[in-house]
Order: sequence, then structure tokens, then C-alpha cells
Amino acid sequence: MKTIATLATALALTGFASAQNAQSDDLLTSVTLEDLKNLVKAEGHTYNQDLPNGVGIGAEDEDGLNYVVRGAACSDGTNCLGVEFMIMYFGAHDAEFANNINQRFSAIKATVNDGNLILSRYLILDAGQTRENLSVNLRNALAIAGQVQSGEDFSPSTNATSDAPSNEQPASSAIDFGDDSGEYANDAACDDGRFTDEGDDWSYQRAHVKRDATDCRTLYEAGEITLYIDFGDNSGAYADDDTCDDNRFTGEGRSILQTDSHVGRDAADCVAAYQAGTIDRP
Repeated sequence: MKTIATLATALALTGFASAQNAQSDDLLTSVTLEDLKNLVKAEGHTYNQDLPNGVGIGAEDEDGLNYVVRGAACSDGTNCLGVEFMIMYFGAHDAEFANNINQRFSAIKATVNDGNLILSRYLILDAGQTRENLSVNLRNALAIAGQVQSGEDFSPSTNATSDAPSNEQPASSAIDFGDDSGEYANDAACDDGRFTDEGDDWSYQRAHVKRDATDCRTLYEAGEITLYIDFGDNSGAYADDDTCDDNRFTGEGRSILQTDSHVGRDAADCVAAYQAGTIDRP
């Protein structure tokens, strides 16, 4: 497959939004064009050119893979509240191929436009991200893109026998999505930490467990997100005692119980501990 050769083609496929932003001393809550260039250079990659529109650059990794790093939700044309990594492959690709990639990997989004495959990874900076976390997400996106470029088989049968998590997911009706009380509810993005493999790294996603119901239900039913943490119910003997008894979790917020008898049976306590950041995912 041939990776993207002209950045203008990629830019024509997606748009930009405007928003206000702020910068903290410890975390990046917005990025500039210079931040994106420094991110690429820190990885030892080659900066090629600025994008013709918006805040973004084209770059190339050590294996010759061309990619785009661009800002999204940019205010005044300089500061951006989001970062997107994007790799495009020209060719005859279909939606089934993209869906198989999405089933295999949660860290990247595959779509097809006019037969061209687009792999993208989007990060929201509202709550702040470290530069290292941006680098990790870039590396993950490029690693997955490398597997796609290698011609690996992404058919459902291959997925079923791989080391990836099982594609078997509970029915939407079996999941307690909660309500829409979260700060970012109804923005077409699921902020609930149960539905991202990196929920432990995002304090706002921990805090939005069961607080972004409409967005998460819509995306889940569309097959665009996966349930990674199923807290279960409150049927355990020690449920609702302000201590998580589910031994799948680790951290200071879990009780001393070591038996499996409370796995998936102390949901309220474990959700509260997860939101507080005192336990980590299974």
C-alpha cells in the first residue's frame, strides 16, 4: 500500500473547529505549530513541511512511513485543544477492511474515503496531557500503521485467533451507561473510561464513568467503541461499604479480600474507587 504523498489530499477529508484554550506549566492543555514540530523531532523523525491549511505538519519516521500531525479545535489559528495523528494509504480499500482494523485495535480509528484508507488517532488536551503521553500515542499509531502496511491479514478469522481482546461484547441493553451529567456529555465523543484501553491515563475519563450515557451508547451500538471494564453489579455480600472488593483491580482503594467471590459483584464501590483514582483497571 502507498502512504499519503500529498498533504492537501488528507486535509480535504476532514475539517477544523474553533475553541478557546489555556496552557499550564506542567501539562499541555493546547499545542502550537512549534509544539508539533518539537514532538516529531524528539522522536528522531524527519519534519517535511507545514500543512497548507490549519496548524499541522507532515513528517516521516525512521522506516520511511509518512504521516501527518495536526492540531484540532484551534483558536486564533495558532493554539489547538486537540492533536490528531493521521496516516493515509491510497488504494482500493473498503469499509469491511477498515472495520476489521477497528475491531483489532482500540488505539486507532480506521475509515475509508473514496477507497483510500485513513488511520487516525485523536487526543483531547482539555484536561492536560504530558509531552511523553503525546509521544506514546504517536508511537502507538505508527506501530499499528506499520502492521497495516505490512499486509497483515485483518480478516475476522484472524482476529478471533489473535492475542487481541475478544470481539465478543455484551448487548447494549446489558450495560449501565448511566446518565448525561458529565461536563462533556452530548458532544459525540465517549468520555467514559470504561470504553478506552487507556482510561487509567485520563483523569477526566475516570471521572466520567456512567456520566456520558448518550454519547457512549450511540458509539457502542454503532460498533465504534469497546467495553474494556465491566464493573458488574452490587450483589456481593460486602457491596456498598465504600471499599472495592473486586480482586481484578489493584491499588490502595481495594480491600484485602483475595477470593474471586466478589468479581463483578461490587460495582458501586469499585466505580467510586476508579473515579477517585485509587484502583487501576484489571
